[in-house]
Amino acid sequence: MRRTKILVTLGPATDSRARLEDLVRAGVNGFRLNFSHATDAEHRRVLRDIHRVRRLTGREVAIVADLQGPKIRLGDLVAPTYRLAEGATWILEPSTLPGDDRRAPVVFPDLVAATRVGDPLLVGDGAVELEVVARSSRSVTTRVVHGGVVSAHQGLYLPRARLRPEILGPKDLRDLSLALEEGIDYVALSFVRNGSDVREVRRRIGHRNRDGRVGVIAKIERAQALEAIDGILEESEGIMVARGDLGIEVPLERLALVQKSLIRRANARGRLVIVATQLLLSMVGSPRPTRAEATDVANAVLDGTDALMLSEESAVGLFPLEAVSWLDKIARATESSLLPRGTSPEDGPVIPGQVGRAVARAAVDVAKAIGAVAIVTPTHSGQTARTVAQLRPTCPIVALSSEAETRRSLSLVWGVESGRVPPHLSLVGLRESAVATARGLLGAAPGAKLVVTAGYPIEGIATNLVNVLELPPSPPPASRRRRGGRGRRLGSA
Repeated sequence: MRRTKILVTLGPATDSRARLEDLVRAGVNGFRLNFSHATDAEHRRVLRDIHRVRRLTGREVAIVADLQGPKIRLGDLVAPTYRLAEGATWILEPSTLPGDDRRAPVVFPDLVAATRVGDPLLVGDGAVELEVVARSSRSVTTRVVHGGVVSAHQGLYLPRARLRPEILGPKDLRDLSLALEEGIDYVALSFVRNGSDVREVRRRIGHRNRDGRVGVIAKIERAQALEAIDGILEESEGIMVARGDLGIEVPLERLALVQKSLIRRANARGRLVIVATQLLLSMVGSPRPTRAEATDVANAVLDGTDALMLSEESAVGLFPLEAVSWLDKIARATESSLLPRGTSPEDGPVIPGQVGRAVARAAVDVAKAIGAVAIVTPTHSGQTARTVAQLRPTCPIVALSSEAETRRSLSLVWGVESGRVPPHLSLVGLRESAVATARGLLGAAPGAKLVVTAGYPIEGIATNLVNVLELPPSPPPASRRRRGGRGRRLGSA
């Protein structure tokens, strides 16, 4: 079983219901909707199609709504792309009229006030560089310093501007409302600066957050966020290493080191971490990745990322299914050499009162000692499964939950597979569900050993029990299953 999860960005190449089903059956664990593109009607259609595909396939797949955030972007262009030649003039202006290779609209009303003659401007991931040569009351004239291809809605980066826009603009608030109405699992927050930005999004989500079930993923794209990473990790469910814009903010030669540091710190805090941007960029037009891309993906797996994310490769590429297949193959091959020795992050002393973490550590140690095929944990919120996953056990983690939102959110957590169970399981019911799930989900054979955690003896108590099961040669008799339902109920986090 692959432990590293795959998150794909949807777009024109992948937003049909048939293609969504193909992606799920190919092993995709989550879908990202980029709200910088498409219309409200298109987003609603895709979200509803994802829910239908979930029911059809019986797979738990997470949905991530990626809000545009305070990013300055180009507006619409007449043609899909234009190539700007070095030395050419390109006029930028706040406007809604489609642009071309002579002028372009910018979605930022304060563009003129934010720039000065001589300022550099970077388009997209910085491949195209402009310099401001003149300003008027309504436009900015630039000279192309380094030419290249530009397209509609690309980001426009102003390194010298002093901008402090709100973390959520009017469009973001509308998009957030739509996403919550249609049922999503995570909000990805663009251009996070500090923990306060994350708290603001939580406040905006407010009572519609389904008892805290919608998580916030902070996209790390600014150098400012690196300085405040501890506060961001404290406030969020996870982070995304968004290497496009981050590669502009930090020296390119240090980007790999920054990525490794972010993964390590997220692992240590038990937070979800996603590595994104240009993982298999060549596969936009090629059925195979480059050797450098395969190595990049493998290194992210070795570093301990929870999930790998495709962007252009799956949104507009010619080979989205092949890209998923390659991520799957590279991750499996890398994990096969990694798992025998484990990848557990540094684990300090257990603090008094942290019973759940102590039990999780015990479960991981026991599983390794006896060669268990899985660690099975009942969970209401998903916290127990996340705590076990943080310790990177050498066997799969099976989270049993009656909560659909919990099962979906765990789809992006390293090493966790989810199973559906009725609420208020007794200890006997838990054992039977663990055995049935191990057989059905993992194909475990009779005699295989499972490590099961639980909260005992009363419902609502935190996880405090580790139990070892051996799969019997056949399912328990029906009479025993009926008697088990009257046992004491289990609690779990």
